Amino acid sequence: MDGYKLEMHLHTSRNSDCGKECPADIAKIYADAGYDGIVCTNHLNRNDLYGYVAPPWRRFFRSISDCWLRDLLELKEEGAKVGIDVFAGAEVSPDEVTYYKPDHPYAEFLLYGVTVDELREQCEKFLTMTQRQLFEWCDSRGILMVQAHPYREMCDVTDTSLLHGIEIYNLHPGHDSRNDLAVELCGRTGLIPTGGSDFHYRGGEGGGVILSRRPKDEKDLASVLRERSHKVISVKE
Repeated sequence: MDGYKLEMHLHTSRNSDCGKECPADIAKIYADAGYDGIVCTNHLNRNDLYGYVAPPWRRFFRSISDCWLRDLLELKEEGAKVGIDVFAGAEVSPDEVTYYKPDHPYAEFLLYGVTVDELREQCEKFLTMTQRQLFEWCDSRGILMVQAHPYREMCDVTDTSLLHGIEIYNLHPGHDSRNDLAVELCGRTGLIPTGGSDFHYRGGEGGGVILSRRPKDEKDLASVLRERSHKVISVKE
C-alpha cells in the first residue's frame, strides 16, 4: 500500500509487565513487516510507573521519568539502525480513570505529538490530572489526546468534548475492542480517527495508519493527523 505506514500503539517489555519484546527486537519486527515508523505509547499509570518500572531500575537513573523513558530512547536508537522512524507517545491513565482503583470510570488516553522533553517534564504530573486538565494541557501544546479502545471490556467512554480523537481500530489479538462501536462513536462525534496494533509481543503487529507523508517529528505527526488525510488500518496487514 502506498504511503507512510505507521504503528500508533505499541508497548515495550521494561515499561509494562504485559509487554514482552525489547526495543532491538521490536525495531527488527517492524522493519521486516514493512513499516516506516512507530509511535512508542508505553503505559503511564501509577501502578506501572511506581510498581513495575521504577523499583528494579530507579537507582540507575536521575529521575523516575528518565527511567520510564529509557525504552523509548533505546527504541529510537534501534529504529535508526534499521531505517524505522520512532516517535514519542504515551498511553496515559490518570488516577481519575485508572484500572487500579476499585470503581469505574476506567480509561486510557493515547498522546500523539508529545516530545521526549515534554514527557520527561510531565511524566508524574499526568497521573494527578483530571481529563479536562490533561486535555487542556495537550490542546495548548498541539498534542492530540485520543481515547484508546473505548468499548473494550472494563473501559468506559469518557467526555468526548475533552478528546481530539478516538482509536477506532485496535487490533490487539487478545482483546475484543468492539471496534465497530468505536467507528460509530468517532463518526458521530467528528473526532480524529486513529488505530494501532496495541503491540505487546511478536505476531501482534499489523495495525496502525497510512499517512500521506512522512512526519518530520512528533509535532508534525500531530499536524498530519489533524489534516485527516490518513487511512486507518482495519485488519492486520
